[in-house]
Amino acid sequence: MAVNVRRGLEIPEPSDYSSCEDDDVSYYTDLQQPDNNLPESARVINKLLNNLVDSAWEVISKQEKIKRGEEAARQIPVLNATKEMKLPGRTNSIVSSDDGLYLFLGHTHGVSVISTSTLTCVRTWQDERVEITSISCASLGNATHLLFTVDDMGIARLFVHHMENIYLIKVINETEDINQRNICAKFEVSRSGDFGAAVMTSSGSVWLDVYRFPVDVWLKELETKQATQTQQNTEAKLSPVILLMKIKPPEIPTGTSLKSPSEVLQKTEEGTIIGSGQNHFISSRQWENQDAAFKKMFMKYLSSSSAMPPQQKAEGPSNCTCHFLLREGFHSLPGEAKAARDIPIAVCLWWNGSYNLLQYLLMKTLKEKDSEPRPDVLWPNSQKILCSAISACTRFVVLGLDGQLVTIWDRRFGDGAICRMRLLLQSQLPVTQLFQGPFLPTLQLVLTCRSGACYSVTAGRGGDTCTVALIERSADPGSSVTVAEPVPFLKFLILLMQRNGQVSIWKTEDCAPVFILNLPPTHVLGSLREPVCLLEPVQQKLYITGDRKAPLVEVTDRNKDESALFIFSFSECTLMDLYRVSSPAVSEKETRATLSDLEEVYNLYFKERAEHKKRNRNLAFQWEQLSKRDIK
Repeated sequence: MAVNVRRGLEIPEPSDYSSCEDDDVSYYTDLQQPDNNLPESARVINKLLNNLVDSAWEVISKQEKIKRGEEAARQIPVLNATKEMKLPGRTNSIVSSDDGLYLFLGHTHGVSVISTSTLTCVRTWQDERVEITSISCASLGNATHLLFTVDDMGIARLFVHHMENIYLIKVINETEDINQRNICAKFEVSRSGDFGAAVMTSSGSVWLDVYRFPVDVWLKELETKQATQTQQNTEAKLSPVILLMKIKPPEIPTGTSLKSPSEVLQKTEEGTIIGSGQNHFISSRQWENQDAAFKKMFMKYLSSSSAMPPQQKAEGPSNCTCHFLLREGFHSLPGEAKAARDIPIAVCLWWNGSYNLLQYLLMKTLKEKDSEPRPDVLWPNSQKILCSAISACTRFVVLGLDGQLVTIWDRRFGDGAICRMRLLLQSQLPVTQLFQGPFLPTLQLVLTCRSGACYSVTAGRGGDTCTVALIERSADPGSSVTVAEPVPFLKFLILLMQRNGQVSIWKTEDCAPVFILNLPPTHVLGSLREPVCLLEPVQQKLYITGDRKAPLVEVTDRNKDESALFIFSFSECTLMDLYRVSSPAVSEKETRATLSDLEEVYNLYFKERAEHKKRNRNLAFQWEQLSKRDIK
């Protein structure tokens, strides 16, 4: 068998230009040693470059050291919770009264009423089978509040808090047969408590029930029954709730049976609503021809997707979002009587997957008995609506659309869009008003993206917008923003909560945090994805729920749930005196109440427009540009 034997390698003779005196060493011990083999001119240039890099690196190091020193000198202030309160259970929702004197907690086994002055539980409604997931409040005055709750089983309940007592008034979707009960997805209530809206689902269908609450009658009934009611009684029989209307999603357009355009105009109720797609002059034959032409044109793409599981051709919406609107616009100001409280006149809503924002008048009487309500105003949009928000005065309606688009509608000026900007949104879209005048205000929006990024947008009439990126998209999912909300009583400050548990106050002008809010080291946020918190503008406090750090075995045990409520009092912090502002909603409310004549409205509008500094600068610039042109 042949065996290959490797002979010893011959070491080559050293070259003439080698500077190595030891012949046994055939490798370099220094990485820069090969440079010595270069010509003298090249070595001089290389030495100069090395000296230049070393000097530059020294300068950069000194600058970095100075920068780190400045940052260390300017540390971000850390604010600790001023007070702490133990919660009765895992709290899923929290809301406060208008005056900030009471907190209403929705938690496991019921509802609790907390006094903010003493941080004690003054009243509790308990049911071992119930877990409240959402709660909303409407203040009626005279220490009376309406509470609307939805539990984990989709049951909506109406409570009243009166004179330190809490009573159950009605179960909204109560039925004798539990199998026929409708599921309540969400419940919205107007600020005055006169109206409420519940999104109901049943057997794959969804609709919106709008209710009228006789609050004035309830106040009188509560005063008469206060002497006879006992503290052990948790129910109160008051006047029944009135179902005002039942709004269903718009039907998918089909072939029409109308024969002339005049019949189409008659169906639009005197031409007030055009664009909903319900009243048209397209026959079924035309729909079929259009569908056939579409399939023929895109046959290649349709055939490639044939392997996908079949879906329904026309899927209806599965959810609805609504907002109650106060009286706004020029048409409502002349001769208007001053109301005791803000009572909404309309409700605007949009169905998921829809392009249109619909408005329904609340006090409108139906012409035909049991006829379905029809929208009174339609606001079309170019993309599908993803989220929405309204200002405190309900004058501005902000829509987040698909395709990275945000649209702001001004109800006062003929429902016209005042600004559009392109950003990628998700469900959160808070809005505050930086009030500069009754007609030309500036809005501040906080936009949270699906990627976890957060933007602050300042928008004004005429497309004057300024977009600032607070937190960019990051590969670390822990840095994504879960809560972004403007602080209404602090100028240009925004509350941010991140998935990693960090809570901070950011300044939009500097795009940097100015305060960091810390929980005790023994607690963490109750939910990192959906933190339970509340910004209370009257008392200027922030309420955050936290859970005690515990082993995994204790975390899974609900009986050992140790939740706490932490209070950050911004009114006691002297560091925030520089940012304090008055509530912009109060100025808008006072302005709306003082305008009573149409001529006064026009005069005030033109006066403010003439005094607008930016507009005057733009006009001067335009005239200067025209004067430079030789127009003959």
